[in-house]
Amino acid sequence: MKKAIIIPALTIICAALVLFGLTFGLKNIAAANAQAEHLKIMQTLLPGSEEFTVEEYTGEDANIRSIHKAANGYVIETVTAGYAGDITMLIGVSTEGKVTGLVVRELNETPGLGMNALNDHVFLSQFLNTSGEAEVGTNVDAISGATVTSKAIARCVNSAVAYVTGADIDSGATSWGG
Repeated sequence: MKKAIIIPALTIICAALVLFGLTFGLKNIAAANAQAEHLKIMQTLLPGSEEFTVEEYTGEDANIRSIHKAANGYVIETVTAGYAGDITMLIGVSTEGKVTGLVVRELNETPGLGMNALNDHVFLSQFLNTSGEAEVGTNVDAISGATVTSKAIARCVNSAVAYVTGADIDSGATSWGG
């Protein structure tokens, strides 16, 4: 009777130890892969960039979460409130103050409306080569039925450009990203 319980118990313990060891070993690989993917995305958003250094943000723009500086510009991570939740974006801005790329990283908007901002390339491409003057209804067409989401994305883009151009006075950045 004791053997009938001991053998399955030892098997379960051994299996748990193997799984724990694999989880611990793969955790570092997963972190390295995530970091490599993040770097590749930033390099895509800011063409010609190779390496990035994280800069501390000391300004007052609540939309800016983090700043990654490269030799030819910045990738700014922004977060702002959309219609149904926060919208997280990465926005590439050249040292000349032009948007070179943007991607929505996290979005929890209404399915079929604001959620379309994740892959509506026509909408997102309106922000490319802009200089922080994006205004829904004036020079940016909103996603149909998702005006709040569209305006939130415009705020993110404008915040990123303002940091690089020095329009965000309290950011510590000098005029035109220098």
